[in-house]
Amino acid sequence: MISRIDIAILIACLGAGAVVAVPRHQMFARETRAAEVSALSFGAATAAQLAHTRWLAAGQPATIDGTRGVVAMVNGFPSPATLPLMLTESETLAFAYDSGVWRQRAVGVDQPCGVAYQPPPAPDQNPDIQARTSGC
Repeated sequence: MISRIDIAILIACLGAGAVVAVPRHQMFARETRAAEVSALSFGAATAAQLAHTRWLAAGQPATIDGTRGVVAMVNGFPSPATLPLMLTESETLAFAYDSGVWRQRAVGVDQPCGVAYQPPPAPDQNPDIQARTSGC
């Protein structure tokens, strides 16, 4: 038969385990989100360079064919609205995209956890791609 003391000890052990496990889980979740942001920033940079190469090879047209549709080009790189068309859906699944910014879905809207993209302001420059991991 289980006594009240046994139950109290069991509850205390479970509580102590939760005190250790919850912060550790939060730390792993933050690290995972930051890694997803870093991976997406590398993917976006690769996609932008691939689009630039296709643009040059095609004779610098206003649009090129991307992985998932027609990509509008700005100064030789994808526009913010069409860069996602150069990426696969699985690369961006954990993110919400709006006007050149992928925001990690698992954090609050006010947190800077995501990737920002802007095409170059002039020809012969590179796009600005920033991985923002401080709010992850």
